[in-house]
Amino acid sequence: MLEVYLFVNPLGARCMRSERNIMKLADHLNSKVSFQFVPLLNQQIIEQSLTARPTLAERNDRFNVYYQAILAYKAALFQGKRKGRSFLLNMQSAVVDHHRTFSQDLALELAKDCQLDLDMFVEDCDSDLAKQAFQTDQKLAAEMKVQQSSSAVIFNCSASQCGLLLNDVTYESLCDVCESQGVATKEMLMTEPTYPQNNQAASAGGDLHPHLHVL
Repeated sequence: MLEVYLFVNPLGARCMRSERNIMKLADHLNSKVSFQFVPLLNQQIIEQSLTARPTLAERNDRFNVYYQAILAYKAALFQGKRKGRSFLLNMQSAVVDHHRTFSQDLALELAKDCQLDLDMFVEDCDSDLAKQAFQTDQKLAAEMKVQQSSSAVIFNCSASQCGLLLNDVTYESLCDVCESQGVATKEMLMTEPTYPQNNQAASAGGDLHPHLHVL
């Protein structure tokens, strides 16, 4: 079985594509993949999301937006992994595809669409438990030496205790990992895609090896 930790920018387009690639892989491998989408927030992510030479106020404002988005995602996860993932993908789609600005009103709208308990969601968004979960995620990223979003750490639970760090999570690179680990052939995994998308754009990055490191 593969165990995958994908570290994500909660409002990022690239991360949304990586998430879909991992879910596509899980569908092809059925029960052979266990995956988690772990929110990541650091100075690099903030800087990349801003224009050149942002002011301190702009950095702080952007940090607060990302932080509130992460807390909303953690609050959704408290009501189940499936609902949490649905909330994350819907939130990213609203921001990336529909150019909406993240806000508490948007979070409530998405929570309703995902059929979350709204009273519980609002309470959890500002809870110490959500904030502690955020800190735990950042510690996990540090332990796994992850510094950039859309990076995945992959464990083959049946073969090795070492994790593989993949910095460019395309579907093709995930297939390469599966083939190299003896989980499945690339030919089998590249047939009948589950999630329609522009595979040429999503698979940009080519060979696996420049992006793969043993932890």
